[in-house]
Amino acid sequence: MPRLMALDVGEVRIGVALSDASGFLASPYTTLRTARDEAETWAKLQQLIEETEAEELIIGLPISLDGVIHAQAERIIAFTERLKTHIPLPVRFWDERFSTVEAERLLAERGEYPRARHQKRDSRGGKGSGGHRRKQRSQQEIDALAAAVILQEYLDQHPQQQATERPTRSGQTEDNGQ
Repeated sequence: MPRLMALDVGEVRIGVALSDASGFLASPYTTLRTARDEAETWAKLQQLIEETEAEELIIGLPISLDGVIHAQAERIIAFTERLKTHIPLPVRFWDERFSTVEAERLLAERGEYPRARHQKRDSRGGKGSGGHRRKQRSQQEIDALAAAVILQEYLDQHPQQQATERPTRSGQTEDNGQ
């Protein structure tokens, strides 16, 4: 199975996730900051593709609850069209509804995503020292985890033939008992 890379494209950052070699599990990989010069963004993505040996891109597309493609989705479609001229991999869109919400929920469940309203303020009325760095790190983790949510949903909907199955002479598959 080819290794898949998912992108959760935002205005400031791009969350990146990868599938394992079996196409069964998606994992957060990294978060890229988008550059003003898109050539820099394409170069960063190409470097990630080469280092991970990804063979296909899954790009999250925020489709509204009523199924309509609005401005944010249009922006991602335009980004993808420009990307295709620089990165020669097959690209598929995947509905990313609620991927960021799910990523935040997963981090909160692990106790790793403190919401801003829960942070204590210091005596000057601002957030305690390190709050900005923590928030920035959390946002990067959310972006990569949101990409993993997108990719895992894609993998779950497109299951690959498992290693425990082998083709029979008739072309059907049978369980080899593993």
